Amino acid sequence: MLLLKKKLHSSIYRLFLPLLLMVFLAGPVQGEQESSAPVEDDPKEAQPSENKTRDWLDRLSDPSEWEIWHRDASKGVMEAGERIDHFFGDERLDEENRKTRLRLGLGPRWHEHDGASLLTDIKLRLVLPQLKNRFQLVVDDSFESDEPGTTAAYSDAVKDSEPDTSLRYIIKETERRRLSADAGVRFSSPSQLFGRLRGRIIVPYPVWEMRLTNTAAWFTDDGFVYTPEIRFTRPVWDDWLFRSSSRVTWEENENGVKPAQMFSLYRALSSRRGYRISLGAYWPETPHAHEAVYSSEFSYRQLIHSRWLFVEVTPGMEFPQIRHYDFTPYIEVKFEVVFGDEE
Repeated sequence: MLLLKKKLHSSIYRLFLPLLLMVFLAGPVQGEQESSAPVEDDPKEAQPSENKTRDWLDRLSDPSEWEIWHRDASKGVMEAGERIDHFFGDERLDEENRKTRLRLGLGPRWHEHDGASLLTDIKLRLVLPQLKNRFQLVVDDSFESDEPGTTAAYSDAVKDSEPDTSLRYIIKETERRRLSADAGVRFSSPSQLFGRLRGRIIVPYPVWEMRLTNTAAWFTDDGFVYTPEIRFTRPVWDDWLFRSSSRVTWEENENGVKPAQMFSLYRALSSRRGYRISLGAYWPETPHAHEAVYSSEFSYRQLIHSRWLFVEVTPGMEFPQIRHYDFTPYIEVKFEVVFGDEE
């Protein structure tokens, strides 16, 4: 150790000694050249760099400048998240969109254990402009046909679906807060009335966005359902976005709670192409879960026509607890059509 220190000191001396000699030797020559030619003293020459340093230090110590930096950074995170959500058709847009919008998704799915099926997803938000754009007609429906090649099986799947139709009133909305209420009917067997209250608040940080959402609903047959969710979003590298989503669902007529966790990494290749890598887990009826499911998937999404027709291909794998965490592959192909205005 002592030998290493001696070598380090010796290297430092060898490096800086020639520099010091050059400075001392060049000093008199420079002084002689300056003295031989009369030059007027101009103290203003040093002011620009000094002013820049002083301005930078003043901005650094000014609390208002920190507020501006914090606001700009937070706005950048929110804008990056909005772009990604609009391109990938995140479910949050269906809940927070204030304009007329219809999203139709249709495509086949193959699962090693469940076989082939046809998935259909319908999301409609119809704004009522005569009521100051605070009211919306909302229709949500998702169903799966186990025999995608037959019309009869698809018709049966439509009949067995349980669409929700409601009238939504946006109570209050700002850039970071939103509160809405729904009243409607779930056309199940038997049909039941429901009411829903949903609140959202965004807490910005310099490079993170925290989004807190609480949804409380009451159904005439299913009782109360409460779902809190927390999302953390952060841009990473160029054109990459990381997101963590944590959700817990409590139902009055079910035992325990149902937590779910998802980690996603988004990459925008261009304005028309992008992909998402996700790791997720779902634990039904915690703390006595015996059907937990862990999954990993890769989704590639591309805009294939104009601004309203998308295709999304998602191969993935599941590790279900009920089958001793056996590797179970699946793949989904979805064509999605979006009508209406974007936020």
